[in-house]
Amino acid sequence: MTHYDLIVIGAGPGGTPAATAAAQFGKKVLLVDKRGEPGGECLFEGCIPSKILENAANRYAMLQNAGAFHIDLEGVPQIHWEQVIADKEALLQKRSQAALKQIEAMPTLDFLGGEATFVDERTIEVNGERYTFDKAIVATGSRAHIPPLKGEGVAHAWTNADIFKQSKLPEEIAFIGAGAISCELIQMFAKLGVKCHLLERGPRILKRIDEEAALAVQKRMQEQGIDVILNVTFGEIDGEAGDFTIHYEQNGEKKSLKVPHVLIAAGRAANVEGIGLEKAGVEYDRHGIKVDETLQTSQPYIYAVGDCAVGPKFAHWATYEAGIAIHNLFAPMKHKVDEGKLSWVLFSDPQIASAGLTEADAAKAGIDVTVEKYDYRIDARAQIDKDPEGFIKFVIENQSGVIKGVQVLSYDASSLSGEASLIVANGLKPMDVMRTIHPHPTLTEGFGKLSQKIFFQSMMKRGR
Repeated sequence: MTHYDLIVIGAGPGGTPAATAAAQFGKKVLLVDKRGEPGGECLFEGCIPSKILENAANRYAMLQNAGAFHIDLEGVPQIHWEQVIADKEALLQKRSQAALKQIEAMPTLDFLGGEATFVDERTIEVNGERYTFDKAIVATGSRAHIPPLKGEGVAHAWTNADIFKQSKLPEEIAFIGAGAISCELIQMFAKLGVKCHLLERGPRILKRIDEEAALAVQKRMQEQGIDVILNVTFGEIDGEAGDFTIHYEQNGEKKSLKVPHVLIAAGRAANVEGIGLEKAGVEYDRHGIKVDETLQTSQPYIYAVGDCAVGPKFAHWATYEAGIAIHNLFAPMKHKVDEGKLSWVLFSDPQIASAGLTEADAAKAGIDVTVEKYDYRIDARAQIDKDPEGFIKFVIENQSGVIKGVQVLSYDASSLSGEASLIVANGLKPMDVMRTIHPHPTLTEGFGKLSQKIFFQSMMKRGR
């Protein structure tokens, strides 16, 4: 049996940076992935493919809306979906192969394709061979969660993993669930002329996101022709690909919807089954592997990062956790994860970016805050681009004056997320942001103008 200082299971955005960082420290490392290719869910079935397709859809929509800028395009724009899918596959392979070359260039890092299972507390088995280790990191990621829906049609429904493989653009889809994945995908397909239905159990979409921002996206969906069906109690989903019938009840009335395709996007499920965690003495439940603030599992020398662990499920969060886990495994001082600094972007229309706490988060945590807002309807850049719907919100802790959270709603919120993250991560106050000179005319000016507004309000309160 070959022995390693560290074995990392899973070569996604958590496992790969953890393995390469350990190798750079001179540790002998084995990185194992069941795909046989680095990249994980993010590269092959999540973040990257969705943005490739979304990019094509947005550019298609821009051409269709060129008249708003007095541009007359001859003929009707056409999208060749099969070529979009081919380009996507080429880019995914390019990125995966680049990562593999980087791994292979490290003399103390070995990469192995195959399913890893723990045999005991210090041994894993891959492809019939056993490998021992001093320390380990589990980074097996997640998969689409299929809720306990009834009917034979559930087994034939698509998930995000399936939709990215379709070389033919579907004519009509019903989406089950109104979370981040569903909302991104449904708007993308609506822009391409696909007839879309969104069925959600709750009273609004994006239930865990700032309500004002979520309702703005919901309104835009309806303007795009998306059939938004809320307060749904699901019955059976009958049929198969090409002929589904969704039976449901809404406000006490029984209804049904016939569609050729159904896509279930109801969250993520941690990949924790079938890898022998019990034999390794690692505790887990349906939410994922149980870890403490340092990412240590119930087994002191085994850590877990990313989607497979209990906690936020984002690719960038997995990479952040990878750095903390490696430090804690091989350095004397322990670092802790800080979910209060988490940032994310929803690539909806309009986009939503968030860093730190929302007003609802603060209320739940018992933190006394004030929320201040900049409205993009008065913004020069937003007016120039003819898309002024949106805002920047600061969630300010009253006791310290520190900005504990930033939420942005804008057609280009993703480009503003970096500044939002820096503000929260560094514990800045509005005065700190006000001292920053923001270029004109840009959407980033909103951060400075909101800070100025807060400053002058405080001066007026003081009677100056």
